[in-house]
Amino acid sequence: MNPCHITTPPSAGFIAGVAAATGIHRADGYEIAQLFITHPGPRRLHETAQTVEDGMRSLARALDLGPGGLAPPTIGRRIVIVNGITALDYGHDQYVMTIPQPSQDWMRFVGDGAPCRICLVFAPLPLSADQAATDAHLRACFDKGGVVWGTAYARRRF
Repeated sequence: MNPCHITTPPSAGFIAGVAAATGIHRADGYEIAQLFITHPGPRRLHETAQTVEDGMRSLARALDLGPGGLAPPTIGRRIVIVNGITALDYGHDQYVMTIPQPSQDWMRFVGDGAPCRICLVFAPLPLSADQAATDAHLRACFDKGGVVWGTAYARRRF
């Protein structure tokens, strides 16, 4: 890590409100695990759309994610899979972000060393969004520079 690039990751309280979805993209004989990270928007008294976006930007910096329009940087072994529990090490010194209910195929794929493309969107996305709304939101955010990504791997099992 570059000592000039020290960032403070978001609080565990903020991370508890983050939403994540997993999948495996398969196309033209190529497979890559995916982890999509977003936030449903302000739900607590102290949250606003701006504080949510600021928290997501902080998370992106803590993960060393790069702009969506460029090749995704490799961000290291950030995925942890232990006893069927999957988490993302986002740089906090005490906490990790639990990844809710990835499929057994996804966990096995990532656990066996496959890359995982992490895609994070700054702008809030309601939990009620269907696939079409999610796709439209992702495209609109990408066009505004509001999407970042990186490639992570699982830590070796001991």
